[in-house]
Amino acid sequence: GLLPPDLCLRGEWGIRGSRRRPAPPLRSTGMGNYLTSRITAEKDAHVKQTSKNRNGRPGLKFHDLPEDVLCTILSKLPAKEAVRTSVLSSDWRCTWTACPRLSFGADDISKNVKGKPQRTQMFIDHVNAVLTKHSGRALDQLEIKFIFETKLVDYLNNWIRFAMSAHTKSLAFDLAPPSNFPEYGDHYRFPFEQFTDNKSVSCLACLQLSFVRFEPPPTSFIGFPNLRKLHLHVVKTTRQDLESVLCSCVNLEWLSLLRCHLKDEMKVVRRPLSHLRYLHVVYCDITKIEFDAPNLSTFVYDGPYRPITLHHATKLENVRFWFRGAVFQHATASLLNGLPDVQNLTLQLGTQRLESRWTLNSPRVFSHLRHAQILLIIHREDSDKILYLVSFLRVAPFIERLEVHFHGLYTLWFATDGPSRQEIPPCEDKYVNLKDMRVTGFKGARGQAEFLMHAVENAPAIEAVTVYTAQRLTDAWDPEEPTPRLDSAALDMVRGPLLKRLPPNAKFSLI
Repeated sequence: GLLPPDLCLRGEWGIRGSRRRPAPPLRSTGMGNYLTSRITAEKDAHVKQTSKNRNGRPGLKFHDLPEDVLCTILSKLPAKEAVRTSVLSSDWRCTWTACPRLSFGADDISKNVKGKPQRTQMFIDHVNAVLTKHSGRALDQLEIKFIFETKLVDYLNNWIRFAMSAHTKSLAFDLAPPSNFPEYGDHYRFPFEQFTDNKSVSCLACLQLSFVRFEPPPTSFIGFPNLRKLHLHVVKTTRQDLESVLCSCVNLEWLSLLRCHLKDEMKVVRRPLSHLRYLHVVYCDITKIEFDAPNLSTFVYDGPYRPITLHHATKLENVRFWFRGAVFQHATASLLNGLPDVQNLTLQLGTQRLESRWTLNSPRVFSHLRHAQILLIIHREDSDKILYLVSFLRVAPFIERLEVHFHGLYTLWFATDGPSRQEIPPCEDKYVNLKDMRVTGFKGARGQAEFLMHAVENAPAIEAVTVYTAQRLTDAWDPEEPTPRLDSAALDMVRGPLLKRLPPNAKFSLI
């Protein structure tokens, strides 16, 4: 989209379609920071005017573009494609080195090269050759994607040193464990001792590390003062070392930890992460999560049920948790104690259980919660406890939209076990803000019907109720066989009773 079509064509073809040699770019006047070079003459600030074509328009050619525009065009190409432009002519041999984004991976090595040692050596030679061509130039991005082995250690250290000297803004070492891991050995040790120059380290804004290990940083390590985004995958570290590294990222805004097995608490409270907005913790072997992040707005967790505490997180907007092996009431109480200010909550539980109790025995409530999604797998042993989901509504007095998505076995159809809503202890507080309620996976079980009735009877401002027999949790990838008779019978159970209790203008859908 940078050049009109006729301009793009005339760089290589004449007006009459005759083949001509690619035009050389302007001679370099010295690279400036990152994308563009410094324009030293006023005539380079505009496209040079040449003879006009038959339509009266300037007959512009590709080489007439200013050097900074040429550099920008090349920067839009992947590194591999930018290198291929060097075969156009001798004038283009080094032009590709203006590309500020470099990415190297196993796919760069020809499939004809057999043997792991040969492929590794060819990868090393390829990276070194390209980086040598970029010597003295600034980089926006450097990405290394390869299977880790001991032979690479010194080269990886050199490439990090090069990235720092090039004032790289985004650094990714996406290393993969060897096929014989864990028998192979240890992870790549991340060299904190190379991050000592304030000018170069201050340029780093994004860091992605995979299959590395953290050891205690040396006293010369100055931290990552301007790092905004940090992604850690299969990182081997301790609670203390992880906290030391994260506390050095004083401007961190985005943090993701995937399969980082601390076997201890994940705790960052020594210094508040005042700029952190997004936190993502998935499949980590930890015992507890505790962060001091006063401006956190989004938190995603996927893994075994663990206690979670976020200090001063009064701006928490969106939370999505997938707990495994949790009791529903225990998980809810933990969230209530650790994240009381959440505004939008998605709580998915796998292999969970339900307890036969109406309250959480907590004086606290979700005072800011407005939208909640609860996704439950109902086991045969818990089909008589569905109504005890009321314990969640009791601590969400200001909720406006509630979604409950059930998944159950065939035995959930028309299950008659469990208490009635008349057995729920009376409470003066109603769900006065509840306007929209949606239930999926409805199978006509007594607990499901009683829960619907209780919510509608205590929601004077209700505006919409939607009930689906389809199971949102599983039907997307493994749909059940259609059961029109069962579906119709289940919906008929609640059609009349709900219509009697809904306000006249409320929207009511049974699907």
